[in-house]
Amino acid sequence: MPARRDHPPAAGIAGRSVMIAKLIKGKSFRGAVEYDLQPGKSILLETNMAGASPRALAVEFEAVRTLRPRLGKAVCHTSLSIHPDERLTDDQWREAAHAWMQGMGFVNNQYIISRHTDAAHPHVHVLVNRITLDGQVVSDAHDFKRQEPIMRRLERQFGLRRVPPSQEVRRAALTKGEIEYCLRTGETSTRMRLQKVVDTALGQGCPMDIFRDRLRLVGVEIRLNSASTGFVSGISFALDGVAFKGSKLGKGYTWNALQQRGLRHEQDRGCAQEEFRNGLGRRYPGIGRSSDVTRQASIVEQARKSTSQNQCGSDLTFGEFAARDKECERQCSRIRSRSQGISR
Repeated sequence: MPARRDHPPAAGIAGRSVMIAKLIKGKSFRGAVEYDLQPGKSILLETNMAGASPRALAVEFEAVRTLRPRLGKAVCHTSLSIHPDERLTDDQWREAAHAWMQGMGFVNNQYIISRHTDAAHPHVHVLVNRITLDGQVVSDAHDFKRQEPIMRRLERQFGLRRVPPSQEVRRAALTKGEIEYCLRTGETSTRMRLQKVVDTALGQGCPMDIFRDRLRLVGVEIRLNSASTGFVSGISFALDGVAFKGSKLGKGYTWNALQQRGLRHEQDRGCAQEEFRNGLGRRYPGIGRSSDVTRQASIVEQARKSTSQNQCGSDLTFGEFAARDKECERQCSRIRSRSQGISR
């Protein structure tokens, strides 16, 4: 039976609602049971245990725990969540919980499945004892990674809209934190907003000046990362004081990819060399002969590249980009004597 959808997807999540699993391992069965079975806020969907109260259930968990007294974290607790506009029946939630337990290796373990009713997004909690009824321990190796294919399979099974794998789309895939933020607040992250406004501003293609003006209208600033020769080597975007390199938005937002998608920016080596003559040539006597321009441009560009490599590790604010430019100027001054040698 497919999942019910009573309403269209919320705009905040941009039509990319998913099922996610948030897994936590701990030591206290009593605390976990009391949280999952809060009176008036939760519904017990299923358990294979005999207890009727949080205290009685915790005692049962602890009885099996004595089979492996040296195991520190025997508690495995996960929540399975979907978007507020998606719906699953209780039977479907039970089926999803069992699919998760089966996929994670919990086939002979104590468990409790409960559905919480106090949050905007529908979700269930699954509390499992990592120690099996015959005293074995279910491995937790790569457990966060192993959840991913289970969630994608359940999305297909219940007719939930899915997030395409990142290699199939030009946008970088949502992080776990971004998905949880969307589910919790119904709002998009800064990175997701940038992806959307860049796509809208670019459309089917446009010149750089129009692209820049369109983005400024919605509060987005562009920074072009240029080599000393004038050639653009990268692009960054800033919104609400947060800057992202194009590559951090996805492979479709790098400088080369944006040009392939229709962004037009005139630049050629002749223009670059002329800028070089008119700019650095005035600052460094002896630079400017046509036979020397290409060689000197290559030297300065290498200095620029050696500095710009430091930017690859993280997203920088535009103020930090300015600091990098000052460092490049120092690099240029160090090759001044070399440039004079070339001009002789």
